[in-house]
Amino acid sequence: MPWWALAVALAALLATVGVGVFVPASGVFARPILAGIGDSPTVALTFDDGPDPVHTRRVLDLLDARGHRATFFVIGARAERHPDLVAEIARRGHGLGNHSLHHAWRTPALAAGRLTDELARAGDIVERAAGTRPRWFRPPVGLISPPVAEAARRARLEIVAWTASARDGVTRATVEGSLARLSRALRPGAILVLHDAAERGGRAPICTELLARLLDAMEARGLRSVTLDELLGE
Repeated sequence: MPWWALAVALAALLATVGVGVFVPASGVFARPILAGIGDSPTVALTFDDGPDPVHTRRVLDLLDARGHRATFFVIGARAERHPDLVAEIARRGHGLGNHSLHHAWRTPALAAGRLTDELARAGDIVERAAGTRPRWFRPPVGLISPPVAEAARRARLEIVAWTASARDGVTRATVEGSLARLSRALRPGAILVLHDAAERGGRAPICTELLARLLDAMEARGLRSVTLDELLGE
């Protein structure tokens, strides 16, 4: 085989791997859940990177005041520091998901065995605090590699991605930009991602202001947020 053919084959392989890892909807390594069936006027609001003792409670208060339920994909190490808040999320009628133990950027490169252990430990932390074990898993940043897919299978977790992400976790995010991204996906069955805590550092998330305006848009369209358990059922 000529060198250029090998180069083309290698480039194609790397492109396929890149798409599989960085584009959850590609289904190269796993087929994450992207949306519900959409047979009722409901969506699933999901919140990543918490729990945060200040901002998560503000989100909970706003959801409760307006009669919506959501699912919180919590980081195991943060949940271990705030077990009372994890219990409060469940007590208020919201769902809990597994968002890994440490939310490390190296997660897609971890060995499947080690990642399985970390997912199990994160699940144990949530279960001790809330009395219920998460069945949903969202990999950090949505990155899906073969070890991530295998670890989720071993841990008996279903991978959940999203219909649309606010991308409100990045420093340059604005309420207007994030709201526009989510509004384009507002339809029955949609799974939407926001962030109730900063991934790193003490930066205050824009989630509370964003959520208030998103709920306005949802209610104007007759949509209500429910937990993933309710949206997806069995």
